[in-house]
Amino acid sequence: MEIEVAVEKLLKLSPSVRVVTVCDLNGKLVYSARSKKVSILVSKKQSLASLKAAAYDWKQRKKLLKSLGACKYVVAEYDKVKRIVIPAGKNHILYVTTTASLDHNKVVRKVRSFK
Repeated sequence: MEIEVAVEKLLKLSPSVRVVTVCDLNGKLVYSARSKKVSILVSKKQSLASLKAAAYDWKQRKKLLKSLGACKYVVAEYDKVKRIVIPAGKNHILYVTTTASLDHNKVVRKVRSFK
């Protein structure tokens, strides 16, 4: 599935999905889109730093593969948003932000349905 199509499907999943980003494991932005209905909560600099940190953390989790098995996803819940990080192939991650009230499993199930 093309990246842009996958991102758009996630954005259409719920009005609670705010931003969907794909990056490589070095935190390099591949593609990003946001719902037109949301206000931006962090600066571009903060957003890129968070993306880079998520990519770094994902690489660290890969080191635990033999001991714990593959990491399926990671959720960070803040007062205003949830951040969901899901693998997208071997060398990329999906970085999805939603409202704090959205059931993150809805996003995870949708991503797992992608071929």
